[in-house]
Amino acid sequence: MNKLKTKPTPKVKISSYTEKATAIPKTPAGGYALRCFFTALISFTATFGKMVGFPSFMNVAVAALAGRYSAAALLGTAISCAATGSFDSQAVQLGAMLIFTALNIFFPDFSKGSNPIRLSLYTAGITLLLSTLTNVVSTSSFTVSMRMISSLLCACTVYAAAFIYQAVQSSNPLKISGLNAVYLCMIYMMATVTLCSCQIGIFNLGRIFACIAIPIAAKKRRSAGAAVMGALSTISITMCSSSLAVNTMLLAAAGLICSAFADLGRVAMALAFMISASAALATTGLNGDTFNMLSDIIAASVIFTALPSSFFNRALSCFIIVGGAADSASQTASSRLSFAAMTISDIRQKLIAVTDTVEARAESITLSERIMEQLCDGCRLYDECRKNGCAKGVQANCLKKDCRAVGCIRADELDEAVKCCIQRELDERAEAMRMREMRELFHEQLGSMSDLLNDISCRLSRRREIDVKLSSSAKAYFEREGFTGVRACVYIDENFSRHAEIYLSGGFEGEALSLTAGLCRTLECDFELPGITCADRLTKLEFDEKPPFSADFGSYAALGSQASCSGDALENVGCSAGERYILLSDGMGSGKRARLDSAMSLSLAAHMLHSGISMATVQRIINSVMRVKDWEESFATLDFLKLDLFSGRAEFLKSGAAPAYLCRDGSMIKIDCDSYPAGIFTSSSPDLFSCKLFDGDILMLASDGAPFEALECAAQIAYDSPDIGADSLAYAIGSRCVSLVSEKTQKTDDITLAIVKISYKKDKNSV
Repeated sequence: MNKLKTKPTPKVKISSYTEKATAIPKTPAGGYALRCFFTALISFTATFGKMVGFPSFMNVAVAALAGRYSAAALLGTAISCAATGSFDSQAVQLGAMLIFTALNIFFPDFSKGSNPIRLSLYTAGITLLLSTLTNVVSTSSFTVSMRMISSLLCACTVYAAAFIYQAVQSSNPLKISGLNAVYLCMIYMMATVTLCSCQIGIFNLGRIFACIAIPIAAKKRRSAGAAVMGALSTISITMCSSSLAVNTMLLAAAGLICSAFADLGRVAMALAFMISASAALATTGLNGDTFNMLSDIIAASVIFTALPSSFFNRALSCFIIVGGAADSASQTASSRLSFAAMTISDIRQKLIAVTDTVEARAESITLSERIMEQLCDGCRLYDECRKNGCAKGVQANCLKKDCRAVGCIRADELDEAVKCCIQRELDERAEAMRMREMRELFHEQLGSMSDLLNDISCRLSRRREIDVKLSSSAKAYFEREGFTGVRACVYIDENFSRHAEIYLSGGFEGEALSLTAGLCRTLECDFELPGITCADRLTKLEFDEKPPFSADFGSYAALGSQASCSGDALENVGCSAGERYILLSDGMGSGKRARLDSAMSLSLAAHMLHSGISMATVQRIINSVMRVKDWEESFATLDFLKLDLFSGRAEFLKSGAAPAYLCRDGSMIKIDCDSYPAGIFTSSSPDLFSCKLFDGDILMLASDGAPFEALECAAQIAYDSPDIGADSLAYAIGSRCVSLVSEKTQKTDDITLAIVKISYKKDKNSV
C-alpha cells in the first residue's frame, strides 16, 4: 500500500536585474563554453549585416550586450572578416569590440550592474569616437554619414535590448504597450535587417524569419498583429537592400489573409499564408528575386507548421499584449482587489500588535500593587511611608495579611482590600479573555475576507485574452435570434479554453439546445449547454468549451444501525464544464444533530465554490462559522475534491476526514491527513494534495464508517471490469462495506461513498 505524500514547496527568492548582474554565479566550464560559442555565432552572423549596402554596427551591439563574453563576440567577428576579407570595412566595428573586450578584462566590474542608459552611452561614445577618427581619412560623404547614423542606431539598439532584458528578468510578464512596444519593434527590425544580409543558397534568412513572425503575430492578435508585423518586416527588408524590397510589399496582405484562418489551426494558417503570398508574388511579375522569395515563403510556412505549440506558449508567456478596454478593465479590477487584500492584511498585523500591547500592559500590574494602591489611596502618611520604607514592607506582606508588622494605620482594612482586588483582577482577566477571543475572531474574519478578495482577483486574472472578434460574432448571433440588449464577451482562460458570457435584457425564453448549437457553428467551437442566471431583469448565459476529460460520478449511502438519519452529507457541485467539486462531510455524533452540522457545512461550501472562492478559503470560513454557533460545541469533517477537466488535475482538501483513495492500473494510493475537523480550533489548517489524472483513474471519497478491508477491492473491480460505471462500482463497494461491518459488530456507523471515474475524450488543441 503506497501512501501519497507531498513535499513542502521550497521558497524561491526572485532577485532583481541589478542583483543578478552584481552577483554573477560561477558558470560551469561546459556552460561557459556553450555561451561563448553562441555569442561568437551571433556576432559572426551580425558581421554580415548591411544597412542600405553599408556594413551595420550590430556586431558592436552584440559585444556591448555580451558583457564578460565580449571576447567571444570579437572572435566571431574576426573569423567572419577573415572568411570574407572585410577587415577594412569592419575597422570601426573591430576597434569598438576590442575596446569593450579590454574594458571587461581589465575592469571586471564594468559589465556588472550596468543599466541600459550607461551601456548605450558607452556604445555611442566609443563608436562615434572611432568613426570620427576614421572619417578624417575618408573622402566619401556617404560613408561619413552612414558611420554616424550606424553609431547612433547601434547605441539605441543596445539601450532597447538592455531595457527589455531588464524587464523580462523581473518576476512579472512584460506588457507590450507604450515604450516597451517601441523597443521590441526596434529589436525586431534590427534582427530582420541583419538576417536579410545572410544568404544561404536560394534562401534568405531575414525573409524566412519575417515570414515566420507574421503568422505568429496573426495567431496571437489576428488582423492587427499581422498588419503591424507585416509593415515592420517590409520596412526592415527595405532598409537592408532595395532590391529585396520589390517582392516584400505583399507580406502584410498575406498576413491579414492568414489571420482569418487562425481558428482552424496552424496548418490552415500556414497554407493560407503560403497560397496568398504566392498568388500576390505572381501578380508582381517575374524578376530575378521571384523564385528566391517563393522559396523563402515555403520554407517559413513549413517551419511555422513544424514548430510545437509549447514553443509559442513558452515564448509568449514572458509578454502580456495589452488589448482593448475589456482586458484593461479585467486587469484593473484584479489589481484593485489585490490592493484591498493587502490593506486588510496590514490591518490584521496592526490588530496583532494592539493585542500584544494590551496583554503586556495588563500583565505588568501585580496583585500586590493593586492592593497597595487601594490600601494607600488617600492616606495622609503615604509620602512618609515611601520615604522610610514602610510602603515596601506593606506591599511585601499584604498578601500574607500581616501589615501590622510594619505599623500600617489601615491594617484593619486589609481583608476587604484583598477581596476587592482579587475580584477586580478576576473580572479584568475574564474581560481580557473575552476581548482577546473577540479580537482573534475578528482577526480570523479579516483573514477570510483577505482570502476572498485574493480568490476573486485570481479568478479575474485567469482570463488571458478577450477575443473581440468572436465577442462581436456572438453578439450578432443573439441579435439575429431576436434577443434585445445583448452584451457578449468571449475570452480564453489559462488552459487556452474558450468561454462565452452573454447578457440579455429580461428573462430567457428559448430552447437552450438549439441556441447552443447555433453558437457553436458561429464561433466554430464545441460548447456545453449554458448555465443560466436571472436577476433584476437581466439574464446571464455562460457557455464553456467542452473539456477533454470527463468525470462519471456515483455514490452510495447507508444509515447506521441506531440512526434516524445519516450524519453524513454529500454534494456534487458543477461550477462549470471544466470545474467540478465532490464534497463530503461527516458531522460529529449521530442523527439529526450530526446531519445539521454536515449539511450546513456543505450547503455553505457549495454556494461559495460557485462564487469562485477557493477550497482553502471555504474551509477557513466554515471553521469560523462552526465556532460561533449559539448552542453547544459542534464540528464536522470536510473532504473536498476538485476536478479540473481541462488540465486533467485533481486537488484534495481534507480537514479531519477519513482517507481518500486513487485507483490506477489495479493499485490503490492512500491519501490520508493529519488535520482536525472544522470547528474545534480558532485556526485549523487543512491538508492539501494534488495529482495528475489519466484515462481510467478512479477517485474515491469515504466516510469513517466504511472499513478499509471493503474499500481495497475497488482497484481490483475497476481493473477487472474497465467498462463498469461509477454508480455500479459505488454500489458494489458499498454493499461489501455494509456486509463486512455487520459481520464484525451489531452497531454500525453511517457509510457514505463517492466514486469518480475519469475518462479522456480527445486531444486538446492549444490556442
